[in-house]
Amino acid sequence: MIHVIIAGRALPRPELLTPPVMQAEITQLLSYPIKSCGALSHEQAEVTSLGLSADRQWMLVDSNGLFMSQRKHPSMALIQPQLNGGTLLLNAPGMSAIEVPNDSSEATKVQVWNDHLLASLSDAEVNQWLSQYLQNDVRLVRFGQYSQRLIDPDYAQAAEQVAFADGYPILVTHEASLHTLNQQLSTAVNMSRFRPNVVLRTEAAAWAENNWLQLSQADLTLDLVKPCGRCVMTGVEQSSGVQTGSEVLKTLKSQFAHQGKAVFGMNAIPRIKQQKVSLQVGQSLQINQ
Repeated sequence: MIHVIIAGRALPRPELLTPPVMQAEITQLLSYPIKSCGALSHEQAEVTSLGLSADRQWMLVDSNGLFMSQRKHPSMALIQPQLNGGTLLLNAPGMSAIEVPNDSSEATKVQVWNDHLLASLSDAEVNQWLSQYLQNDVRLVRFGQYSQRLIDPDYAQAAEQVAFADGYPILVTHEASLHTLNQQLSTAVNMSRFRPNVVLRTEAAAWAENNWLQLSQADLTLDLVKPCGRCVMTGVEQSSGVQTGSEVLKTLKSQFAHQGKAVFGMNAIPRIKQQKVSLQVGQSLQINQ
């Protein structure tokens, strides 16, 4: 290390000091088997190139194949999936539970934002069940053998894919930012409003995550490629499936805007160094800035 001499003492030059390594503790791991439907909480979750295992592998589409979400159908929050091995079970208020068959081989065209792709169509009984609950013509599709959907090439490497998440495989959020946001709201909200996959606790300031580059451990790096832009879904109370209004979105935009936009959390792309990798609650990840 290079030193400077001050009053007869050798001191390290400040600009050459190694910055302290910051750590983040995982406090929640969440997956959403069906896009825009209920969450599953995990103590440990496998990570694949598509994100947490089984995350957003299914999706609801309308009669034209366009994806459906809580933006227009907030009661989707109350469709609660369960995974029993590889079998998907569904529950919803006023409905008997139903099992989704695994053997669908029929392909159908679907649209997620501007992406058009093929997906596997579920059977008529499941689609009728969902249509009855949502009072709309609904079909359940799965990201499968026919499916290909590329991440924005401005952020991806080697044609990486995403399933039915809005744009990126993993969403990371920071408890400090939620705490600071809640201080500006008339009624505090839960982290579930932001539908993250990985929730972190750190000693860093609120919104510091907007400038982090990576989270890493021995066999996995999460590249934090861009802050997550927010929409009217921040107004949906996930426990009731009720749209409560625009206060959260307006406060993000007016008090905590990033480059003029309402953002919360960081979109991440996993870079996996071995075939099977998992994350667990309580685990520490290194923050790379």
